[in-house]
Amino acid sequence: MATLNFAFGEAVHTRDMADRTVTRLVSSQTDLPTATALLARHDGNVSGVAVRFSPIGAYRLFGVPMRHWGALDLDPVQLFPPSLRSLPERLREAAPQERPRLLDRMLPALLQSGPAVAPEVLWAWRELHRTQGRRKTAQLAADTQWSVRHLQRRFREQVGRSPAEIARILRFTHALRLRGTGMALGKVAQLAGYHDQAHLHLVFRKATGLTPTQLPLDQVDWNSALAKPLPE
Repeated sequence: MATLNFAFGEAVHTRDMADRTVTRLVSSQTDLPTATALLARHDGNVSGVAVRFSPIGAYRLFGVPMRHWGALDLDPVQLFPPSLRSLPERLREAAPQERPRLLDRMLPALLQSGPAVAPEVLWAWRELHRTQGRRKTAQLAADTQWSVRHLQRRFREQVGRSPAEIARILRFTHALRLRGTGMALGKVAQLAGYHDQAHLHLVFRKATGLTPTQLPLDQVDWNSALAKPLPE
């Protein structure tokens, strides 16, 4: 998912689980789909609103090439036209039960002037989800009758990540769900599309700094993680 985070309270301190030297102080920001875990700590005085879209939906709404969302310091207000730049303040002042209705009134209006998504990109996005990331970029390109380079360029524009990056994220999150059921790790590796259990361990360590059995799933929010490529 792509996420808009509007922070009203204190900022949150984050740390990359795979690289403990990477820390940030996070308030209002945008996020793209990622597959690297993040630890977040705060003093309890935190409030805000998180709005989650598919990247394609976010591209339709804001008309901004999704590759620009990769900027770690991109404030959501930078995405809005002048008529909507008061939205964060209006959300802050609104009662909690009024905030969803406020978003429902203001955001859909952007769709009227939003760009169309290429049918080939939409099909590739859906195909990656249907197969849990088991399709190669070359296969997707052949099925869309585009070149690999053209599919990669248009996909980054309208999704923000390459098809291969989205495929890795989908395989990894599928492995997380399977692992959460108590399934044997060898079977998880097989069903999630990894070569073997050793490959699964490597991917988990690259993404989290932990093995599959060490990872506390209930403490990880993958929609707020920092981006880092995973091994093929």
